[in-house]
Amino acid sequence: MKRLLQAYPLWIADPMFSIWSPSDELNGGDTMFWTRKTRKTFGLVRWHGRVYSFMGKLSGTDALMQESVSVTAYTTDYEFSCPEFRLKVSFVSPLTPDDLEILSCPVCYTQYEIIPKDGKIAEDFSISVVLDEGYCYEEADTVTGGVIPMNGYEAAYFSRNRNLVMSSSNDGYAADWGDTYIAGEVAWFIPTSSLNKFLEEGVTEYKHTDFERHYIMAVNRSAKGYFMTAFDDRISIFYFGEWLKGYFFKDGRTVLDALDFSREKHDAILKKLCDFDKQFKKDCDRIGKGYYLLACAAFRQSVGAHKLVENKKGEILFLSKECNSNGCIGTADITYPSMPLFLLYNPELVKGMLRGIFDFARMPIWEYDFAPHDIGTYPYCCGQVYGLDWSENKYNCGNTGGKGNAMFTHPMLYQRPAACKVYNYDYQMPVEECGNMIVATAAACVASGDFAIAEDNFDLLEKWVVYLEKFGLKPENQLCTDDFAGHLANNVNLAIKAIVGIESFGLLCEKMDRGDAEKYYALAADYAKQLREMTGEGIMPLAYGQKDTYSLKYNILFDKLFGFDLFGDEMCEKEVDYYIAKNNRYGVPLDTRKSYTKSDWILWCAGLTSDAVKAEKLYAPILTYMAESPSRVAFGDWYDTETGKIEHFYNRTVQGGILVPLLKRSGIMKVK
Repeated sequence: MKRLLQAYPLWIADPMFSIWSPSDELNGGDTMFWTRKTRKTFGLVRWHGRVYSFMGKLSGTDALMQESVSVTAYTTDYEFSCPEFRLKVSFVSPLTPDDLEILSCPVCYTQYEIIPKDGKIAEDFSISVVLDEGYCYEEADTVTGGVIPMNGYEAAYFSRNRNLVMSSSNDGYAADWGDTYIAGEVAWFIPTSSLNKFLEEGVTEYKHTDFERHYIMAVNRSAKGYFMTAFDDRISIFYFGEWLKGYFFKDGRTVLDALDFSREKHDAILKKLCDFDKQFKKDCDRIGKGYYLLACAAFRQSVGAHKLVENKKGEILFLSKECNSNGCIGTADITYPSMPLFLLYNPELVKGMLRGIFDFARMPIWEYDFAPHDIGTYPYCCGQVYGLDWSENKYNCGNTGGKGNAMFTHPMLYQRPAACKVYNYDYQMPVEECGNMIVATAAACVASGDFAIAEDNFDLLEKWVVYLEKFGLKPENQLCTDDFAGHLANNVNLAIKAIVGIESFGLLCEKMDRGDAEKYYALAADYAKQLREMTGEGIMPLAYGQKDTYSLKYNILFDKLFGFDLFGDEMCEKEVDYYIAKNNRYGVPLDTRKSYTKSDWILWCAGLTSDAVKAEKLYAPILTYMAESPSRVAFGDWYDTETGKIEHFYNRTVQGGILVPLLKRSGIMKVK
């Protein structure tokens, strides 16, 4: 059977509930959380006294033969068989960008259909889904649980006994709190001995024990139906003093309401997902061969690495977790690469990504005249944690609890006065984040047709464009989002970002009838001319003066999408041709220094060419990487183009950048 992905998404709700299969066959190994930590899940069919498994490996069962696997925008679909029947199973994550109620409802479906080969359902037939207690904690603990009778179905739940909400913000941790649910026709909270009795005799019973592992299980006897899984984190986000529940729960609804909502709206939700996917596939097929699979691999992951909440002002916040990086929340240089997906399907979500940076930038502790990098570590928005000063003095010595960025608990940095000076300038990203915030704001406003967020924050945007005017054309030796091979002065791609940022500010001024539009348009054009003079007529180097080097110049993209074309088609085509010539088996390296790359930036570069064949030559190696990488993780964006091994970074929302070709084709960003 042909492998499609590194790992297959099953139930994806948010950064704290994300279940994947890293196996070619769903019943060939254990399922996992996005961190790669095992979360055992079993799918079982009982038929004429024999128990078959379709998900997970469980002693005492026979594995069904997997015949196929496929993915769509919202589903991962399997087919299995044995001599007695065929089984179709579909794992559905309703992460609809254009419907915030469905998007924020933390319930996933497992659809199934049993097709008997003799046309008759066995008398003792049942199908069940079982979740191991490992769902409840990161480190072993006792669990508690039970069953709730609902309207025509039952829901079993379990959680850690010592359930301390939001007790950790470590990047590599799942939620060590909250409640996990499985719902079906009948549900159980049972120990190992009871599960074994079910496997052996088909009998399910509750038996209290303190010394066995526990499970929750839903059992259906209908030949066609579905199960529901859900995660209730109780509280989702700390936002500068506000404790926020998920958007679905903002008006007092509970997880039981979420289950009822998902059951009552089941048919309508599935139709909505199906209708979207049909159009999505048509649009993707117009881009090129294999692009639909690539876009589907990115879609659920990118949406699901965010959490949707609403603040006390009634504004939506769509907050990313910088998964497998350092766990930061609301990171500006995560918003920037991910935004193509959301500009296309709901630009209000991009505004929800930006608001936290704007809010924090107004707080006294942030003294800089450039934009912040982040607003905390997920799920705590308590002030930027990237680049905290680790000084041997009594004011800063306890900033991080260690020199890393991932923490278990947080100091409330946003409350501190400016005099604390908690940040180390050498670890800031001044040009990077100013450019990110201005370009993203302009893009969100253009896509939505509403410029209110730019009006409300014009003073900050103006301060940041002045920074770009002063330092953008020849950036200092400073961090950027691609600093993996070290800091770099005179970074040409970073200078391009500054130029496009200045251009984007001019666009905002024009659309809001501010008087400085022509000034900033002229400045951007002048800087672009100077940059070309400093880089020469050939391939633009990694940094000014560095001959025989290159880097992916993805930051040109929004100059093209907006229609300004300061850098010109001829130059863009020349760059793309060069990248294609540099392709390894799994893609074009990020720059001259190393053989690794970033998949999101490759697709940004594919947006620089008007030739569909060239674009396909850039993205096609990523499909090979997904099918062959030895790193069986959620879709990783930073990997080696020669070995296919993950360098770092997986399950990150940046893969929303994979949708650049669709955004470009839509034409919604064009203003000139």
